[in-house]
Amino acid sequence: MSRDNARYVKVAEILQEEIASLSPNVLLPSEHQLAKRFEVSRVTVRRALGLLERSGLVTRYPGRGTLVSPPKITRRLSPVISFEEDLRDQGIKFETQVSRYEPRSTPPPFIRERLHLPRGKSIGLLSLVRLVDGRVVGHDRHYFPPRIAAKFNPSMVIDGCVPEVLRGLAGMPIATVDWETEIVPADREVAAALGITPGVLIAVNTGTEYLEDGEPIQVNIMAYRIDRVRFKFSMRYGLTGKDR
Repeated sequence: MSRDNARYVKVAEILQEEIASLSPNVLLPSEHQLAKRFEVSRVTVRRALGLLERSGLVTRYPGRGTLVSPPKITRRLSPVISFEEDLRDQGIKFETQVSRYEPRSTPPPFIRERLHLPRGKSIGLLSLVRLVDGRVVGHDRHYFPPRIAAKFNPSMVIDGCVPEVLRGLAGMPIATVDWETEIVPADREVAAALGITPGVLIAVNTGTEYLEDGEPIQVNIMAYRIDRVRFKFSMRYGLTGKDR
């Protein structure tokens, strides 16, 4: 590690320790003040603050300064639970905004395959933005088969839960879900929805939900800002005869 790299990492480490004792939205000293304090250049301070911002500890506002960020929200992924149910269960207030709804959208090939639809069939496409404390934490796209899209209205999910709405429209419980998680660079559309630069890494959960009769009822692709959301998995080990 070069001397300049060592300096900005050291500055970031010291500030990180100090931020741990500060309240959210506290304004940090200016770049000039920090450069004077640590006896480094403003470029070094800027790199240190950039590192802290990517970690989700601070948010920088042009012309305003650097503020301490609120704590990350925890998204529990095991057992599988919807975004709405999870945050409500934790007592976290959130806001849902509908950014787009297309009742007759042409599906990408992998969506068509997951919904078991023939070529030429349209689907319903719903895009939502999720906010906590006024800050965007996630963006999700829901793909519905034609029979659900024909009855769906985006106003149903503003104060409701998407899986609950789908259960009501289908007239049958959702029985199973296939789920996968990956870290990928944000494309332009998702980056714009999340308020980040294209190419920044995000966490993406892709799930296909099935009714009791095995019919796929939706594909849900949810992207999270990893600087504002952390993930929790829980499981219980079963006891075997040797363990007892």
